[in-house]
Amino acid sequence: MAKTLSTIRTQVRSFLDESSAADWTDPELNRLINAAYQRVTTAVMTVYEDYYITTDLFNTTANQQEYGSADGIPTDIFKIRRVELNYDVSNSNSAPTRCLPINMDEVRRDLGLRNAFMGVTAHSAAGYYTYGFGNSFKIGFIPIPDKTGTDAGKIWYVKTLAELSSDSDNIDIPHPDRYWLNIAYGASADALRFGQQESGEADKLDQKLAAGLILMQEELEDKIGEESKTVHDTTGLFVDFDI
Repeated sequence: MAKTLSTIRTQVRSFLDESSAADWTDPELNRLINAAYQRVTTAVMTVYEDYYITTDLFNTTANQQEYGSADGIPTDIFKIRRVELNYDVSNSNSAPTRCLPINMDEVRRDLGLRNAFMGVTAHSAAGYYTYGFGNSFKIGFIPIPDKTGTDAGKIWYVKTLAELSSDSDNIDIPHPDRYWLNIAYGASADALRFGQQESGEADKLDQKLAAGLILMQEELEDKIGEESKTVHDTTGLFVDFDI
């Protein structure tokens, strides 16, 4: 069953022993609920970041190296998981290439160097670098795209979550029926500390939240339950584990 902002606020008021607004208004509790919500979702991302993965397409412009929100780059990026770019999207035989992350300091020449990496170790693939966050986020490519292309780029990313604003807004966490009380614990603890009303009870709720987050992370960490654990060679090199 989905859990909404209204459901959580009702539970918080139950913990506060305040069925109707007296010490805490709905807007005040909503702020505390959203703070706890972001804490819980961040705990989810730590062990199960792919739960929040989404994708988006963006256009490229000939001779333009860096792209932002004006070019279709999403503004809710928290972590990038994968980037692909088709340097000749109008050619039906052209396939996207995976771009590998690089640090700007790896480029020993100017970033605008078009056809060489000059100090970047990954010579066989394009590279990308990023800076900024939210509306100021930018992603740059080496080599620079030399053709304008519609939907030439694709980005996989872990999204930032918007705050709950409407009473009917559903929380977005895995298995919400199991973990939603963690949000109520955190919000109630913060509310009880206002004016030092019940710091002892607040500590107890914080302990429940801490234990709940640990349990949630332990249960979410192994998402795939089949097959045995393996080691993946992502470098493409032969690795002799007997050494």
